[in-house]
Amino acid sequence: MSFIKILFGALSCYLFTLTVHAQKVLTLDDCISIAMENNIDLKRVQNNALVARSNQFQAMMNFLPSLGAGVNYSFRNGTFFDQNAARQVSATTNSSNPSINASVNLFNGFANHYSAKARKFETQALEHGIEEQKIEVRASVLEFYLNVVLDKENIKISNDRIKLLSAQLEREKKRESVGVGNLELVYNFKSQLANENLNLVKLTNRLKSDQLSLLQSLGMEVSGEYEIAPYAFQKDELLLSEETFGEVIRESVEYSPSIKRARAGLQASTYGLKIAHAGYMPVISASGNLGSNYSSNGALNPESGSFERDAGFFDQLSFNKFKSLNFSLYIPIFSNWQNRNQTQVAKINLLNSELDLKQSELAITNTLQKVYLDLVAAQSTYQAAQENLIALNQSYEFVSTRYENGNTDFFTYLESLNSKNTAEIELVNAKYSIIFRKKILDVYKGMF
Repeated sequence: MSFIKILFGALSCYLFTLTVHAQKVLTLDDCISIAMENNIDLKRVQNNALVARSNQFQAMMNFLPSLGAGVNYSFRNGTFFDQNAARQVSATTNSSNPSINASVNLFNGFANHYSAKARKFETQALEHGIEEQKIEVRASVLEFYLNVVLDKENIKISNDRIKLLSAQLEREKKRESVGVGNLELVYNFKSQLANENLNLVKLTNRLKSDQLSLLQSLGMEVSGEYEIAPYAFQKDELLLSEETFGEVIRESVEYSPSIKRARAGLQASTYGLKIAHAGYMPVISASGNLGSNYSSNGALNPESGSFERDAGFFDQLSFNKFKSLNFSLYIPIFSNWQNRNQTQVAKINLLNSELDLKQSELAITNTLQKVYLDLVAAQSTYQAAQENLIALNQSYEFVSTRYENGNTDFFTYLESLNSKNTAEIELVNAKYSIIFRKKILDVYKGMF
């Protein structure tokens, strides 16, 4: 018999282990990590940052000269003057003109300098945008995770209520069966139990919906089996915040990637306007060329002064080599209003960047005001809910004892039970609201 018990126990442990491994448990840190990995908006901003870094590198390379090389080989039949042979020819001629050339902008209104600055700030803006998006991801996950945790706590309270009502129902059934009970009370408990079972179904459906929303926000396959782990908080997380709203705003604005992004974008737009103004300036450039020529009709040897009809390809490259250096000045007089249009567009972009900065400052202020107000409200509610629950627990114990002794009616007992459960729900909601609102503030201060 003992062997069978041991075997049964081992089998039970094995089946339990399979069940646990079949269901992946996700903690809050897991959810945030997965969201960071899967979030499409975050990936898009990261890709844009890579493009910006590439553009910044290109802007730096624009200061360097451009260098190129080319060669051609052509066939020509007919009568023409051959420059290499220095005579009129009537034959099929093979010719080639290899060359190396370089050019550089000596002055273009400092457009390259302004462009390098603009690309630098554009890169900074997108790098701050990455951190800004990470804040959005963390805050979003916290909200969804809070909903799931609260749903589970409310389901726990509902299950406790169902157990209590079920026990009371069985008690009244037994009392009624031996003739000392009341059939009306049996029906009343059945009705309350049915209502609470319906409430449990609603809470369970809400949990499924909120858990689905959480998994969707993580970019996960929702068909898998996942269990959202409860949040294990420390008691000090429920301590009242001593920070004033002004301190929270100051720390958050100082850290805020969204404001830093907007400021960098404003700097980039400022240099964008300077680039547009540079379009009105003259452009000075220099170019150089090193090349040679070959003709199947021969070439003049500059060293001997004689014409060599059978000079080879490389000999002719040595005979005919040349160098050139060219300076040019371009003054834009009329460019079909392109410069004016670019300047107007740059001015509007600058205005929009200023508005973006104001919007970023306003958005973070509004968000923090809402979160901080919710935190203060949750802290006030938590204090009141604690005291209220203690009083209602005492009241319920007193009413429950009187009810069991037949000294009070069912409806008084039910009212006391409902008040106690409502206080439990308010305390749970306030408790987790404090914890998660603090975490959201920490997110905006760069501390989580």
